[in-house]
Parts: sequence; structure tokens; C-alpha cells
Amino acid sequence: MEKKKYFNSVVHQVKDLEVLADIQQELCFDLEKLKSMFPEKIAKKIKRIILTGCGDSFSAAGAMVPGVRKLSGVQKVNSPDIMDFCRYYDLSKITKGYALDEVLVIAISFSGSADRVVEALTKAKELGTQALLITRNPESKGAKVADMIFDVATPDGCNSPGLRSYYASMVGIVAVAAYIGLCRGIITKERFLEVKHNITSYTKTFMSEFDRIDDMMFAEAVRMKDLTKFEIIGDGNEGYSAQFIEEKFIECGGVYCDHTNSEEFAHISFFFRGPGEFGTVILVNEADPSLGRMKDTIYGCLCQHRPTVVVTDLPKEAFLVVGGRVKDTPDMYNIPDAATDSGLLAGEATVCCIPKAPEQWMSPLVDFIPGSLLAGYQAAVNERKYFAGQYDFRTETWITG
Repeated sequence: MEKKKYFNSVVHQVKDLEVLADIQQELCFDLEKLKSMFPEKIAKKIKRIILTGCGDSFSAAGAMVPGVRKLSGVQKVNSPDIMDFCRYYDLSKITKGYALDEVLVIAISFSGSADRVVEALTKAKELGTQALLITRNPESKGAKVADMIFDVATPDGCNSPGLRSYYASMVGIVAVAAYIGLCRGIITKERFLEVKHNITSYTKTFMSEFDRIDDMMFAEAVRMKDLTKFEIIGDGNEGYSAQFIEEKFIECGGVYCDHTNSEEFAHISFFFRGPGEFGTVILVNEADPSLGRMKDTIYGCLCQHRPTVVVTDLPKEAFLVVGGRVKDTPDMYNIPDAATDSGLLAGEATVCCIPKAPEQWMSPLVDFIPGSLLAGYQAAVNERKYFAGQYDFRTETWITG
């Protein structure tokens, strides 16, 4: 198969990030814009932050929680599912003992139009907490409800299935967190600007290796062409990157896909029937506290003959199979080295090496890209139009009628 015949809107959006990185940082890390949107006297008070959203926006919220804690200095930060927040979070769960004016509820919605986002912002306002919307549509239904509106102002461009909006939302979340930290005296202005620079630099460093990664993901899409089931595995904030990739597999190809973590893989997913029918993408970084368990997960996938892609900032050698196990990893699954289904006989994972993040919490800004490319190509090589046949990935147009 010739890759250029399967150029698609996912590839287009990823390639656009090289330009968007500069633009989006300038739009979001604008101190005057942040001050006019979020008065300093209000930002200084914040001691509790809740981030939420629907679909991709929920993934963006969860992925950035570690960065929000680090930059804002606020430790009581979490990202509940938006239905949980709207219908199950009571006052004590929202405030965690803080005064209402010390609590900030941030809803993320690129369109600003999701009903549940409106409900979340309305609930926050009625309780008396600060309600902030991160959006690209300051005239939306959500914007009419929010106390504060942070317009990420992403330029027009292809956004199906939602990679540019996902990246912009994450940058917007980071900018707001850094601004809160600046107002609270947690970080300096120099640090604020350093974060801005590091995000741009990291994105561009990743994009300098785009051709290699893109070729690898196309080759994997061809290898996995006939698969209709996929599983994405990630721990910590990479778990939200895994969730985002899951969403792209479903939106693009309409295949079955789930996301899980390394522990739940061992307790649940390892027992799927026909595991070799699952294409698997595993996200793992050197700094992950669960690195050993993640290596064990890779071994488990190889034992099951799953076609497996590992997206990592570690070198390929870190995941070599030696004596039926991933090097330096105990045999958690009790499969003997001589067994016919051993990891050694199953072969090796495809390891997609990505640049190491300047700060660990930044890795989700790019680690979603390889899996998303794979999702786009896997649908394209099967000539599956995206969104259940409603979107032509080549012409980037919606099909009506």
C-alpha cells in the first residue's frame, strides 16, 4: 500500500501542530488577556480546582491535572466525569472544606454548546463557586452561563476528529493554571514564560520526528488492517491520552476499542477470548512509577500474540524480550519460558520512541499523536469514512443526505 493514497484529516491536523504550537501559546499565555478574564484578586483565593468536560474535553482535563497541581500550587485538583459532577457531587465533595469563593470549577468545551457543560457551569454558579469555561466559542450556550470565559481562539482549520481542539484545550488549561500560580506567588513571571516556551519547544521537537513516526504508524495500520478490536493501555495522566486514542479509533473506524491501565489489564483484559484479535497500543514513560508493571503488561500482550505498539520516551532496548520475558521484569503471568505461547516466541513489540518531555506532566501534549495516527490510517486503509460513514477523511467534508 502506498501511504500518500491514505493521507487523511488526522495526519493533516498533526502536521498543522507544528504551526499551531506557536500560535496557540501566544493566544493562551497572554497575561493581559488572562488578567481581564480572571481578576487577580479572585485567582489569588483559589484553593480547590475541579476540571471537567465531555468526550475529548474530559480527556484533556484529566491529562493536565498533574500540570495544574504543579503550576497553580493547588493540590486539591481532580477531574470528575461530567455526569458525576453534575448529578452526584454534593457541596462537601465540591468544596473539600474550602469556602465557596476559593473553589474554581473549570468546564472545557471547544464548541461551548454541550448541554452537560451548561449544566455543570450552572451548578457551579448556583452554589457560589467560580465558574470558568475554556472554549473557542465565546458566544456559546456555555459562555452565557459562565462567570469567566477563556477563549483559546484557535484559528480556523480542519478539526475532525478533534486533534487541534484537544491540543488547544490542553494548552488553555495549562495557561490558566500557570496564571493562578503566578497570582498566588507559587511561580514567577519567568517561570510562567518558561512553561510557555517549553510547550512550544517540546511540540516542535516531537514534530521534527514526525516523518519517522508517521511511517511507522502507517506500517502498523497495514499490519493491523483486518483487526476490528483494539485496546489502549496507559497509567496516570497517560491514561487520559489512552482514552483520547480510544475515542479516535471509534470515531475514525467504528471499531471496538477500550482503554485500561496496567493493573486492570492483568486482572481483566488478559482474559479476553481471542486476544490475538486485539491491536494494542501501550503508553509508557521512563518516569512512570508503574514502569515495571507496564513492562509486565507488554510481556502479557506478547504472550497472547497481540499486535502491540509501545509509545515511549525510552529506547527500544528497554523492551527487549529476553528468556521469554521483557528484560528485568518478573514473570507475573507464570508462563514458563519453554511454553509455546511465551513472549519469546511471540516476538517483539513495535516500539515508537518519542522525545522525552522537559517536564513529565507535559508528555500528554504529544503522546496521543502516534496512536491517533494509527487510528486514522487503520480506518483509511480499510476505506472506512469517519464518524460511521458521515465524514470523508480525504476531502475533509461531511456527507449529508
